[in-house]
Amino acid sequence: MVNNGVYDFVIDGKKYFQSILLKIEKDKFYISRNWESGKEEEKIIDTLRFSVDQKIQVRLVSINNGVGGIPFRTKTEDYIVSTVLADQYCKLKHVKINSKESIYLGHFYFTAYGLKEIKMVKGKPYFVEPRGEYLMRRN
Repeated sequence: MVNNGVYDFVIDGKKYFQSILLKIEKDKFYISRNWESGKEEEKIIDTLRFSVDQKIQVRLVSINNGVGGIPFRTKTEDYIVSTVLADQYCKLKHVKINSKESIYLGHFYFTAYGLKEIKMVKGKPYFVEPRGEYLMRRN
């Protein structure tokens, strides 16, 4: 997992779709499910903390060039989540999304086809591709 990336988590059976990974520590990580894209800055409305020992799955959306398929989830029995602390680590930057009405700060969203752009406007997630913007399902 990478800081500032957007993931669809299923943790202990509860869905946290389109959540930003805010911070990673040795035995826990923090996400925001309720965030808002802005023109100059984003707003983080909540911060949720989870232990790496919880049952963690990542759901990967399969949309590419406007064509969607069935999303799939990682299998928790196939891996063990652990963190490695280092002085330098990878962190994704914000992405500027040119929309019809404005420019928004967005994020990179982890999908089955790699990194895609996503923005959150008025509590609704929009998946952004060259062919258009698509309203995402949140649960």
